[in-house]
Amino acid sequence: MSELSALPVWGVVPLPVAAVLQRLKTKAADAVNAMDAAQVTSGTPQNHDEAFLKMSAAAEAADRATRDYRSVFNAYAHRFHKPKPPIGELAAMQGTITQSFASRYTAKTVGAIEALLSPAPDLDAIRLGIRALGFNDLRGISPELDRQLALAEADAKFVPWKPVPDAFGRYSVVGSAADQSLGDLSFDLTRKVSSPEAVAEL
Repeated sequence: MSELSALPVWGVVPLPVAAVLQRLKTKAADAVNAMDAAQVTSGTPQNHDEAFLKMSAAAEAADRATRDYRSVFNAYAHRFHKPKPPIGELAAMQGTITQSFASRYTAKTVGAIEALLSPAPDLDAIRLGIRALGFNDLRGISPELDRQLALAEADAKFVPWKPVPDAFGRYSVVGSAADQSLGDLSFDLTRKVSSPEAVAEL
């Protein structure tokens, strides 16, 4: 056996999965920025209710986005990527052990990833498995997903869902160019297309 044939065959992360992780990262970063305590450091007595509401909503949104990020990351690394990465080391990076790594994602997370990789993505599976992303957050992730979004919108009875939690929505930049551009990672960049399981879902 030659040295070349003994080398591992490295895998490629599917671009829809990478795009979803990027969008969750942006969601978390936007929320973290809104948690800035500088907005309540004035020495002048004043009503801080609005700032407190913003900071409270931002903290919850950041928590949800980072939990979903970790769930999608863990589920993809553990169940989909080939060759399988060193799960024990990944678990250690999260302060846990190999046996607990799988408890940090759910069957719904796996279903969402399967939907992302499908030629006809199941929107309900994505909605239930990646709750920090709303309907509009999914635009541009892949041509296949865009087709399903368009089909859904063509139904007069369809109501687009919002991200969970939604309270932070009024404080964030919805549909920002930076966030929308992340979807372009998932296909031709020149195109623009408009239990432990229960604990892990908290």
